[in-house]
Amino acid sequence: MIFTKREIEEHYPLSERLRLEKAKSQNSVIYWINELVRNQVRGAEDVTSLIEVTKDLVMQVEDLYAEKENSVTNAIGNPSNSIESDSIEEQISDLYAEKEMLLKETKTHSISEVMALIRGMEEQLNSMYSEYET
Repeated sequence: MIFTKREIEEHYPLSERLRLEKAKSQNSVIYWINELVRNQVRGAEDVTSLIEVTKDLVMQVEDLYAEKENSVTNAIGNPSNSIESDSIEEQISDLYAEKEMLLKETKTHSISEVMALIRGMEEQLNSMYSEYET
């Protein structure tokens, strides 16, 4: 049954008219596409807002890539970064030298052996102190 607009306004309250309009719009493909977008994409209510959200995301990604490219370019061309990397390399080589010296002086082959040696010495000290106190 099809009603004219005047018949609907005369015989149906506003809530009923809204329900009828929604039911009529639910027969539309656009309604269901908008429902899908609304349920699947945070921040988007319909296709138009989905396009805006997508444009915003694309701009953010482009900005991130530009920022990354600038930081890489600055890292290559900036002499202070090479000084920092030289300093880091020097620190690492010093740490390895200390490790080698520690292993050589303690006549051990790994850090775990050094840790076992230290724990054994701690136990000996604790037993000596306990014997001394008694």
